[in-house]
Amino acid sequence: MNLLDLSFKRTSYEAKVQTSIWNECALGAAVLTYPKLHGSLDKPGEYYAQLRQRASSRLEAELQFCQEHNTWKMLLQLLHSLSCETIESFALKAHALSREEFRYLVLPYLETALEPARRRAAEGDAAGAEEMMDACRGHRFFPQLIHDVMTMDADTLRDHLIALLQLWDAEFMEREREITAAVLKRDAEEKEAWLRTLSPEEAVLRATGVEYAPEPGVQQVLLIPHIIYRPFTVEASLPQTKVFYYPVSETSLPGLRDPYEPPARLVQIYKALGDDKRLRALKLIAGKDRTLKELTDALGLGKTTVHHHLAVLRAAGLIRVKGGSYAWNPQSLQHHERELNEFLTGSHDQ
Repeated sequence: MNLLDLSFKRTSYEAKVQTSIWNECALGAAVLTYPKLHGSLDKPGEYYAQLRQRASSRLEAELQFCQEHNTWKMLLQLLHSLSCETIESFALKAHALSREEFRYLVLPYLETALEPARRRAAEGDAAGAEEMMDACRGHRFFPQLIHDVMTMDADTLRDHLIALLQLWDAEFMEREREITAAVLKRDAEEKEAWLRTLSPEEAVLRATGVEYAPEPGVQQVLLIPHIIYRPFTVEASLPQTKVFYYPVSETSLPGLRDPYEPPARLVQIYKALGDDKRLRALKLIAGKDRTLKELTDALGLGKTTVHHHLAVLRAAGLIRVKGGSYAWNPQSLQHHERELNEFLTGSHDQ
């Protein structure tokens, strides 16, 4: 067949940096309600256990509901849509939404072609919800999330999201708001400086550890710094937009940094590579995309053990989830080689 290609293929995208205390709160709820991840985060697992023990009975009830239904994802989507500077304005705007519009905003965005189904589902159409669930059947929690949005009372769910944000802010964020805001602002300024001299793709790679190539339908990438989920990058999708909640750099954290203290992300990758089983898994994934079952069978290890090794590789940016499989990020080694060189050749004042 002879093909005359007259199509338009996107070769780049716009990258923007945004900061938000409220996104930090929502990600905090995500971290605290996913205990399996605690051993792979910057802070020790005991820190998160103690944080949850400090929660009031009201906040604990909201966190438990969040853990059962992954409502932190709904909260993040709502925060993006309402774009509020205060919790009071967020609550007012959330209460002003009709039940149908509220459901539409908290249902996950999947792709442009499924937006009509998302809209119908928000209006109570079971067939629209089923179409969405079929499309994301392999996702870890989206099908259940869609089911929950459809079956829960919209007003009850709305009150939960508002209460979760209000209580997290009052109990965990209020005392650290100024410091947190300063760290996020400092990191955002660093990434904005990168965007003035680097291509969007290179800036995204350096900030997130993810090689994100332009794709149809995505016009912009939002880079949103976070502290609570370090060292993980959390990826999300919105209409015409890819979102990366990325970990702030070491230099953005408060206090004077010891020039001989290696960056956490650098330590993360060499820890990830310093294990023979993880290297075997990485070689398998580098050969072709692999599912968890394929890796479990090939490595001869238990599912839980393999999942842990994959979490470490993902935290280091060496692999990413692609559909229902794990894919290699071939640019990650080059990225971290540069970070190692910058660390070794940086200031030596001591």
